[in-house]
Amino acid sequence: MPNCEVVAVFYPDLGTTCQVDRGDHVRAVGWLHPDHSFPTGPVPPGFSAALRAHAYDSWQPVLAMGPHFCEFCSHPAPGAGRAGGARNFWIPSTSVVYVAPELIVHYVEDHQYQPPEEFVAAVLACPPQKSDAFLEMLRPFGYTWRE
Repeated sequence: MPNCEVVAVFYPDLGTTCQVDRGDHVRAVGWLHPDHSFPTGPVPPGFSAALRAHAYDSWQPVLAMGPHFCEFCSHPAPGAGRAGGARNFWIPSTSVVYVAPELIVHYVEDHQYQPPEEFVAAVLACPPQKSDAFLEMLRPFGYTWRE
């Protein structure tokens, strides 16, 4: 059996680097780990639904090779699964692009993670993933894709 090392995935909120992107225009959000505290509190009405829509139907320029599981949840009972996700998603704004892991939905809904206000505003204002308007918002940041 191969020796697989588990690598902690943590990037500070609003940092310019995350597992799948980096640059002056990038802002990481929701890359949480138990060794680091995170803000908790309420989110505006409609935010969770908007976040879910972006996370679960996301534009995918980078594919993960497997899921990452929530490290805040205790080990599940037999037959029960731990929250996990393999997608990442981009939320463009006028000045930066936020990049979040799919697990951010679980963190917000089950662990009361309160993302930065500017990310919340960007999620609520962002057009649907993969729409023409969404892709047009990414263009100034140099993202390319096959048309």
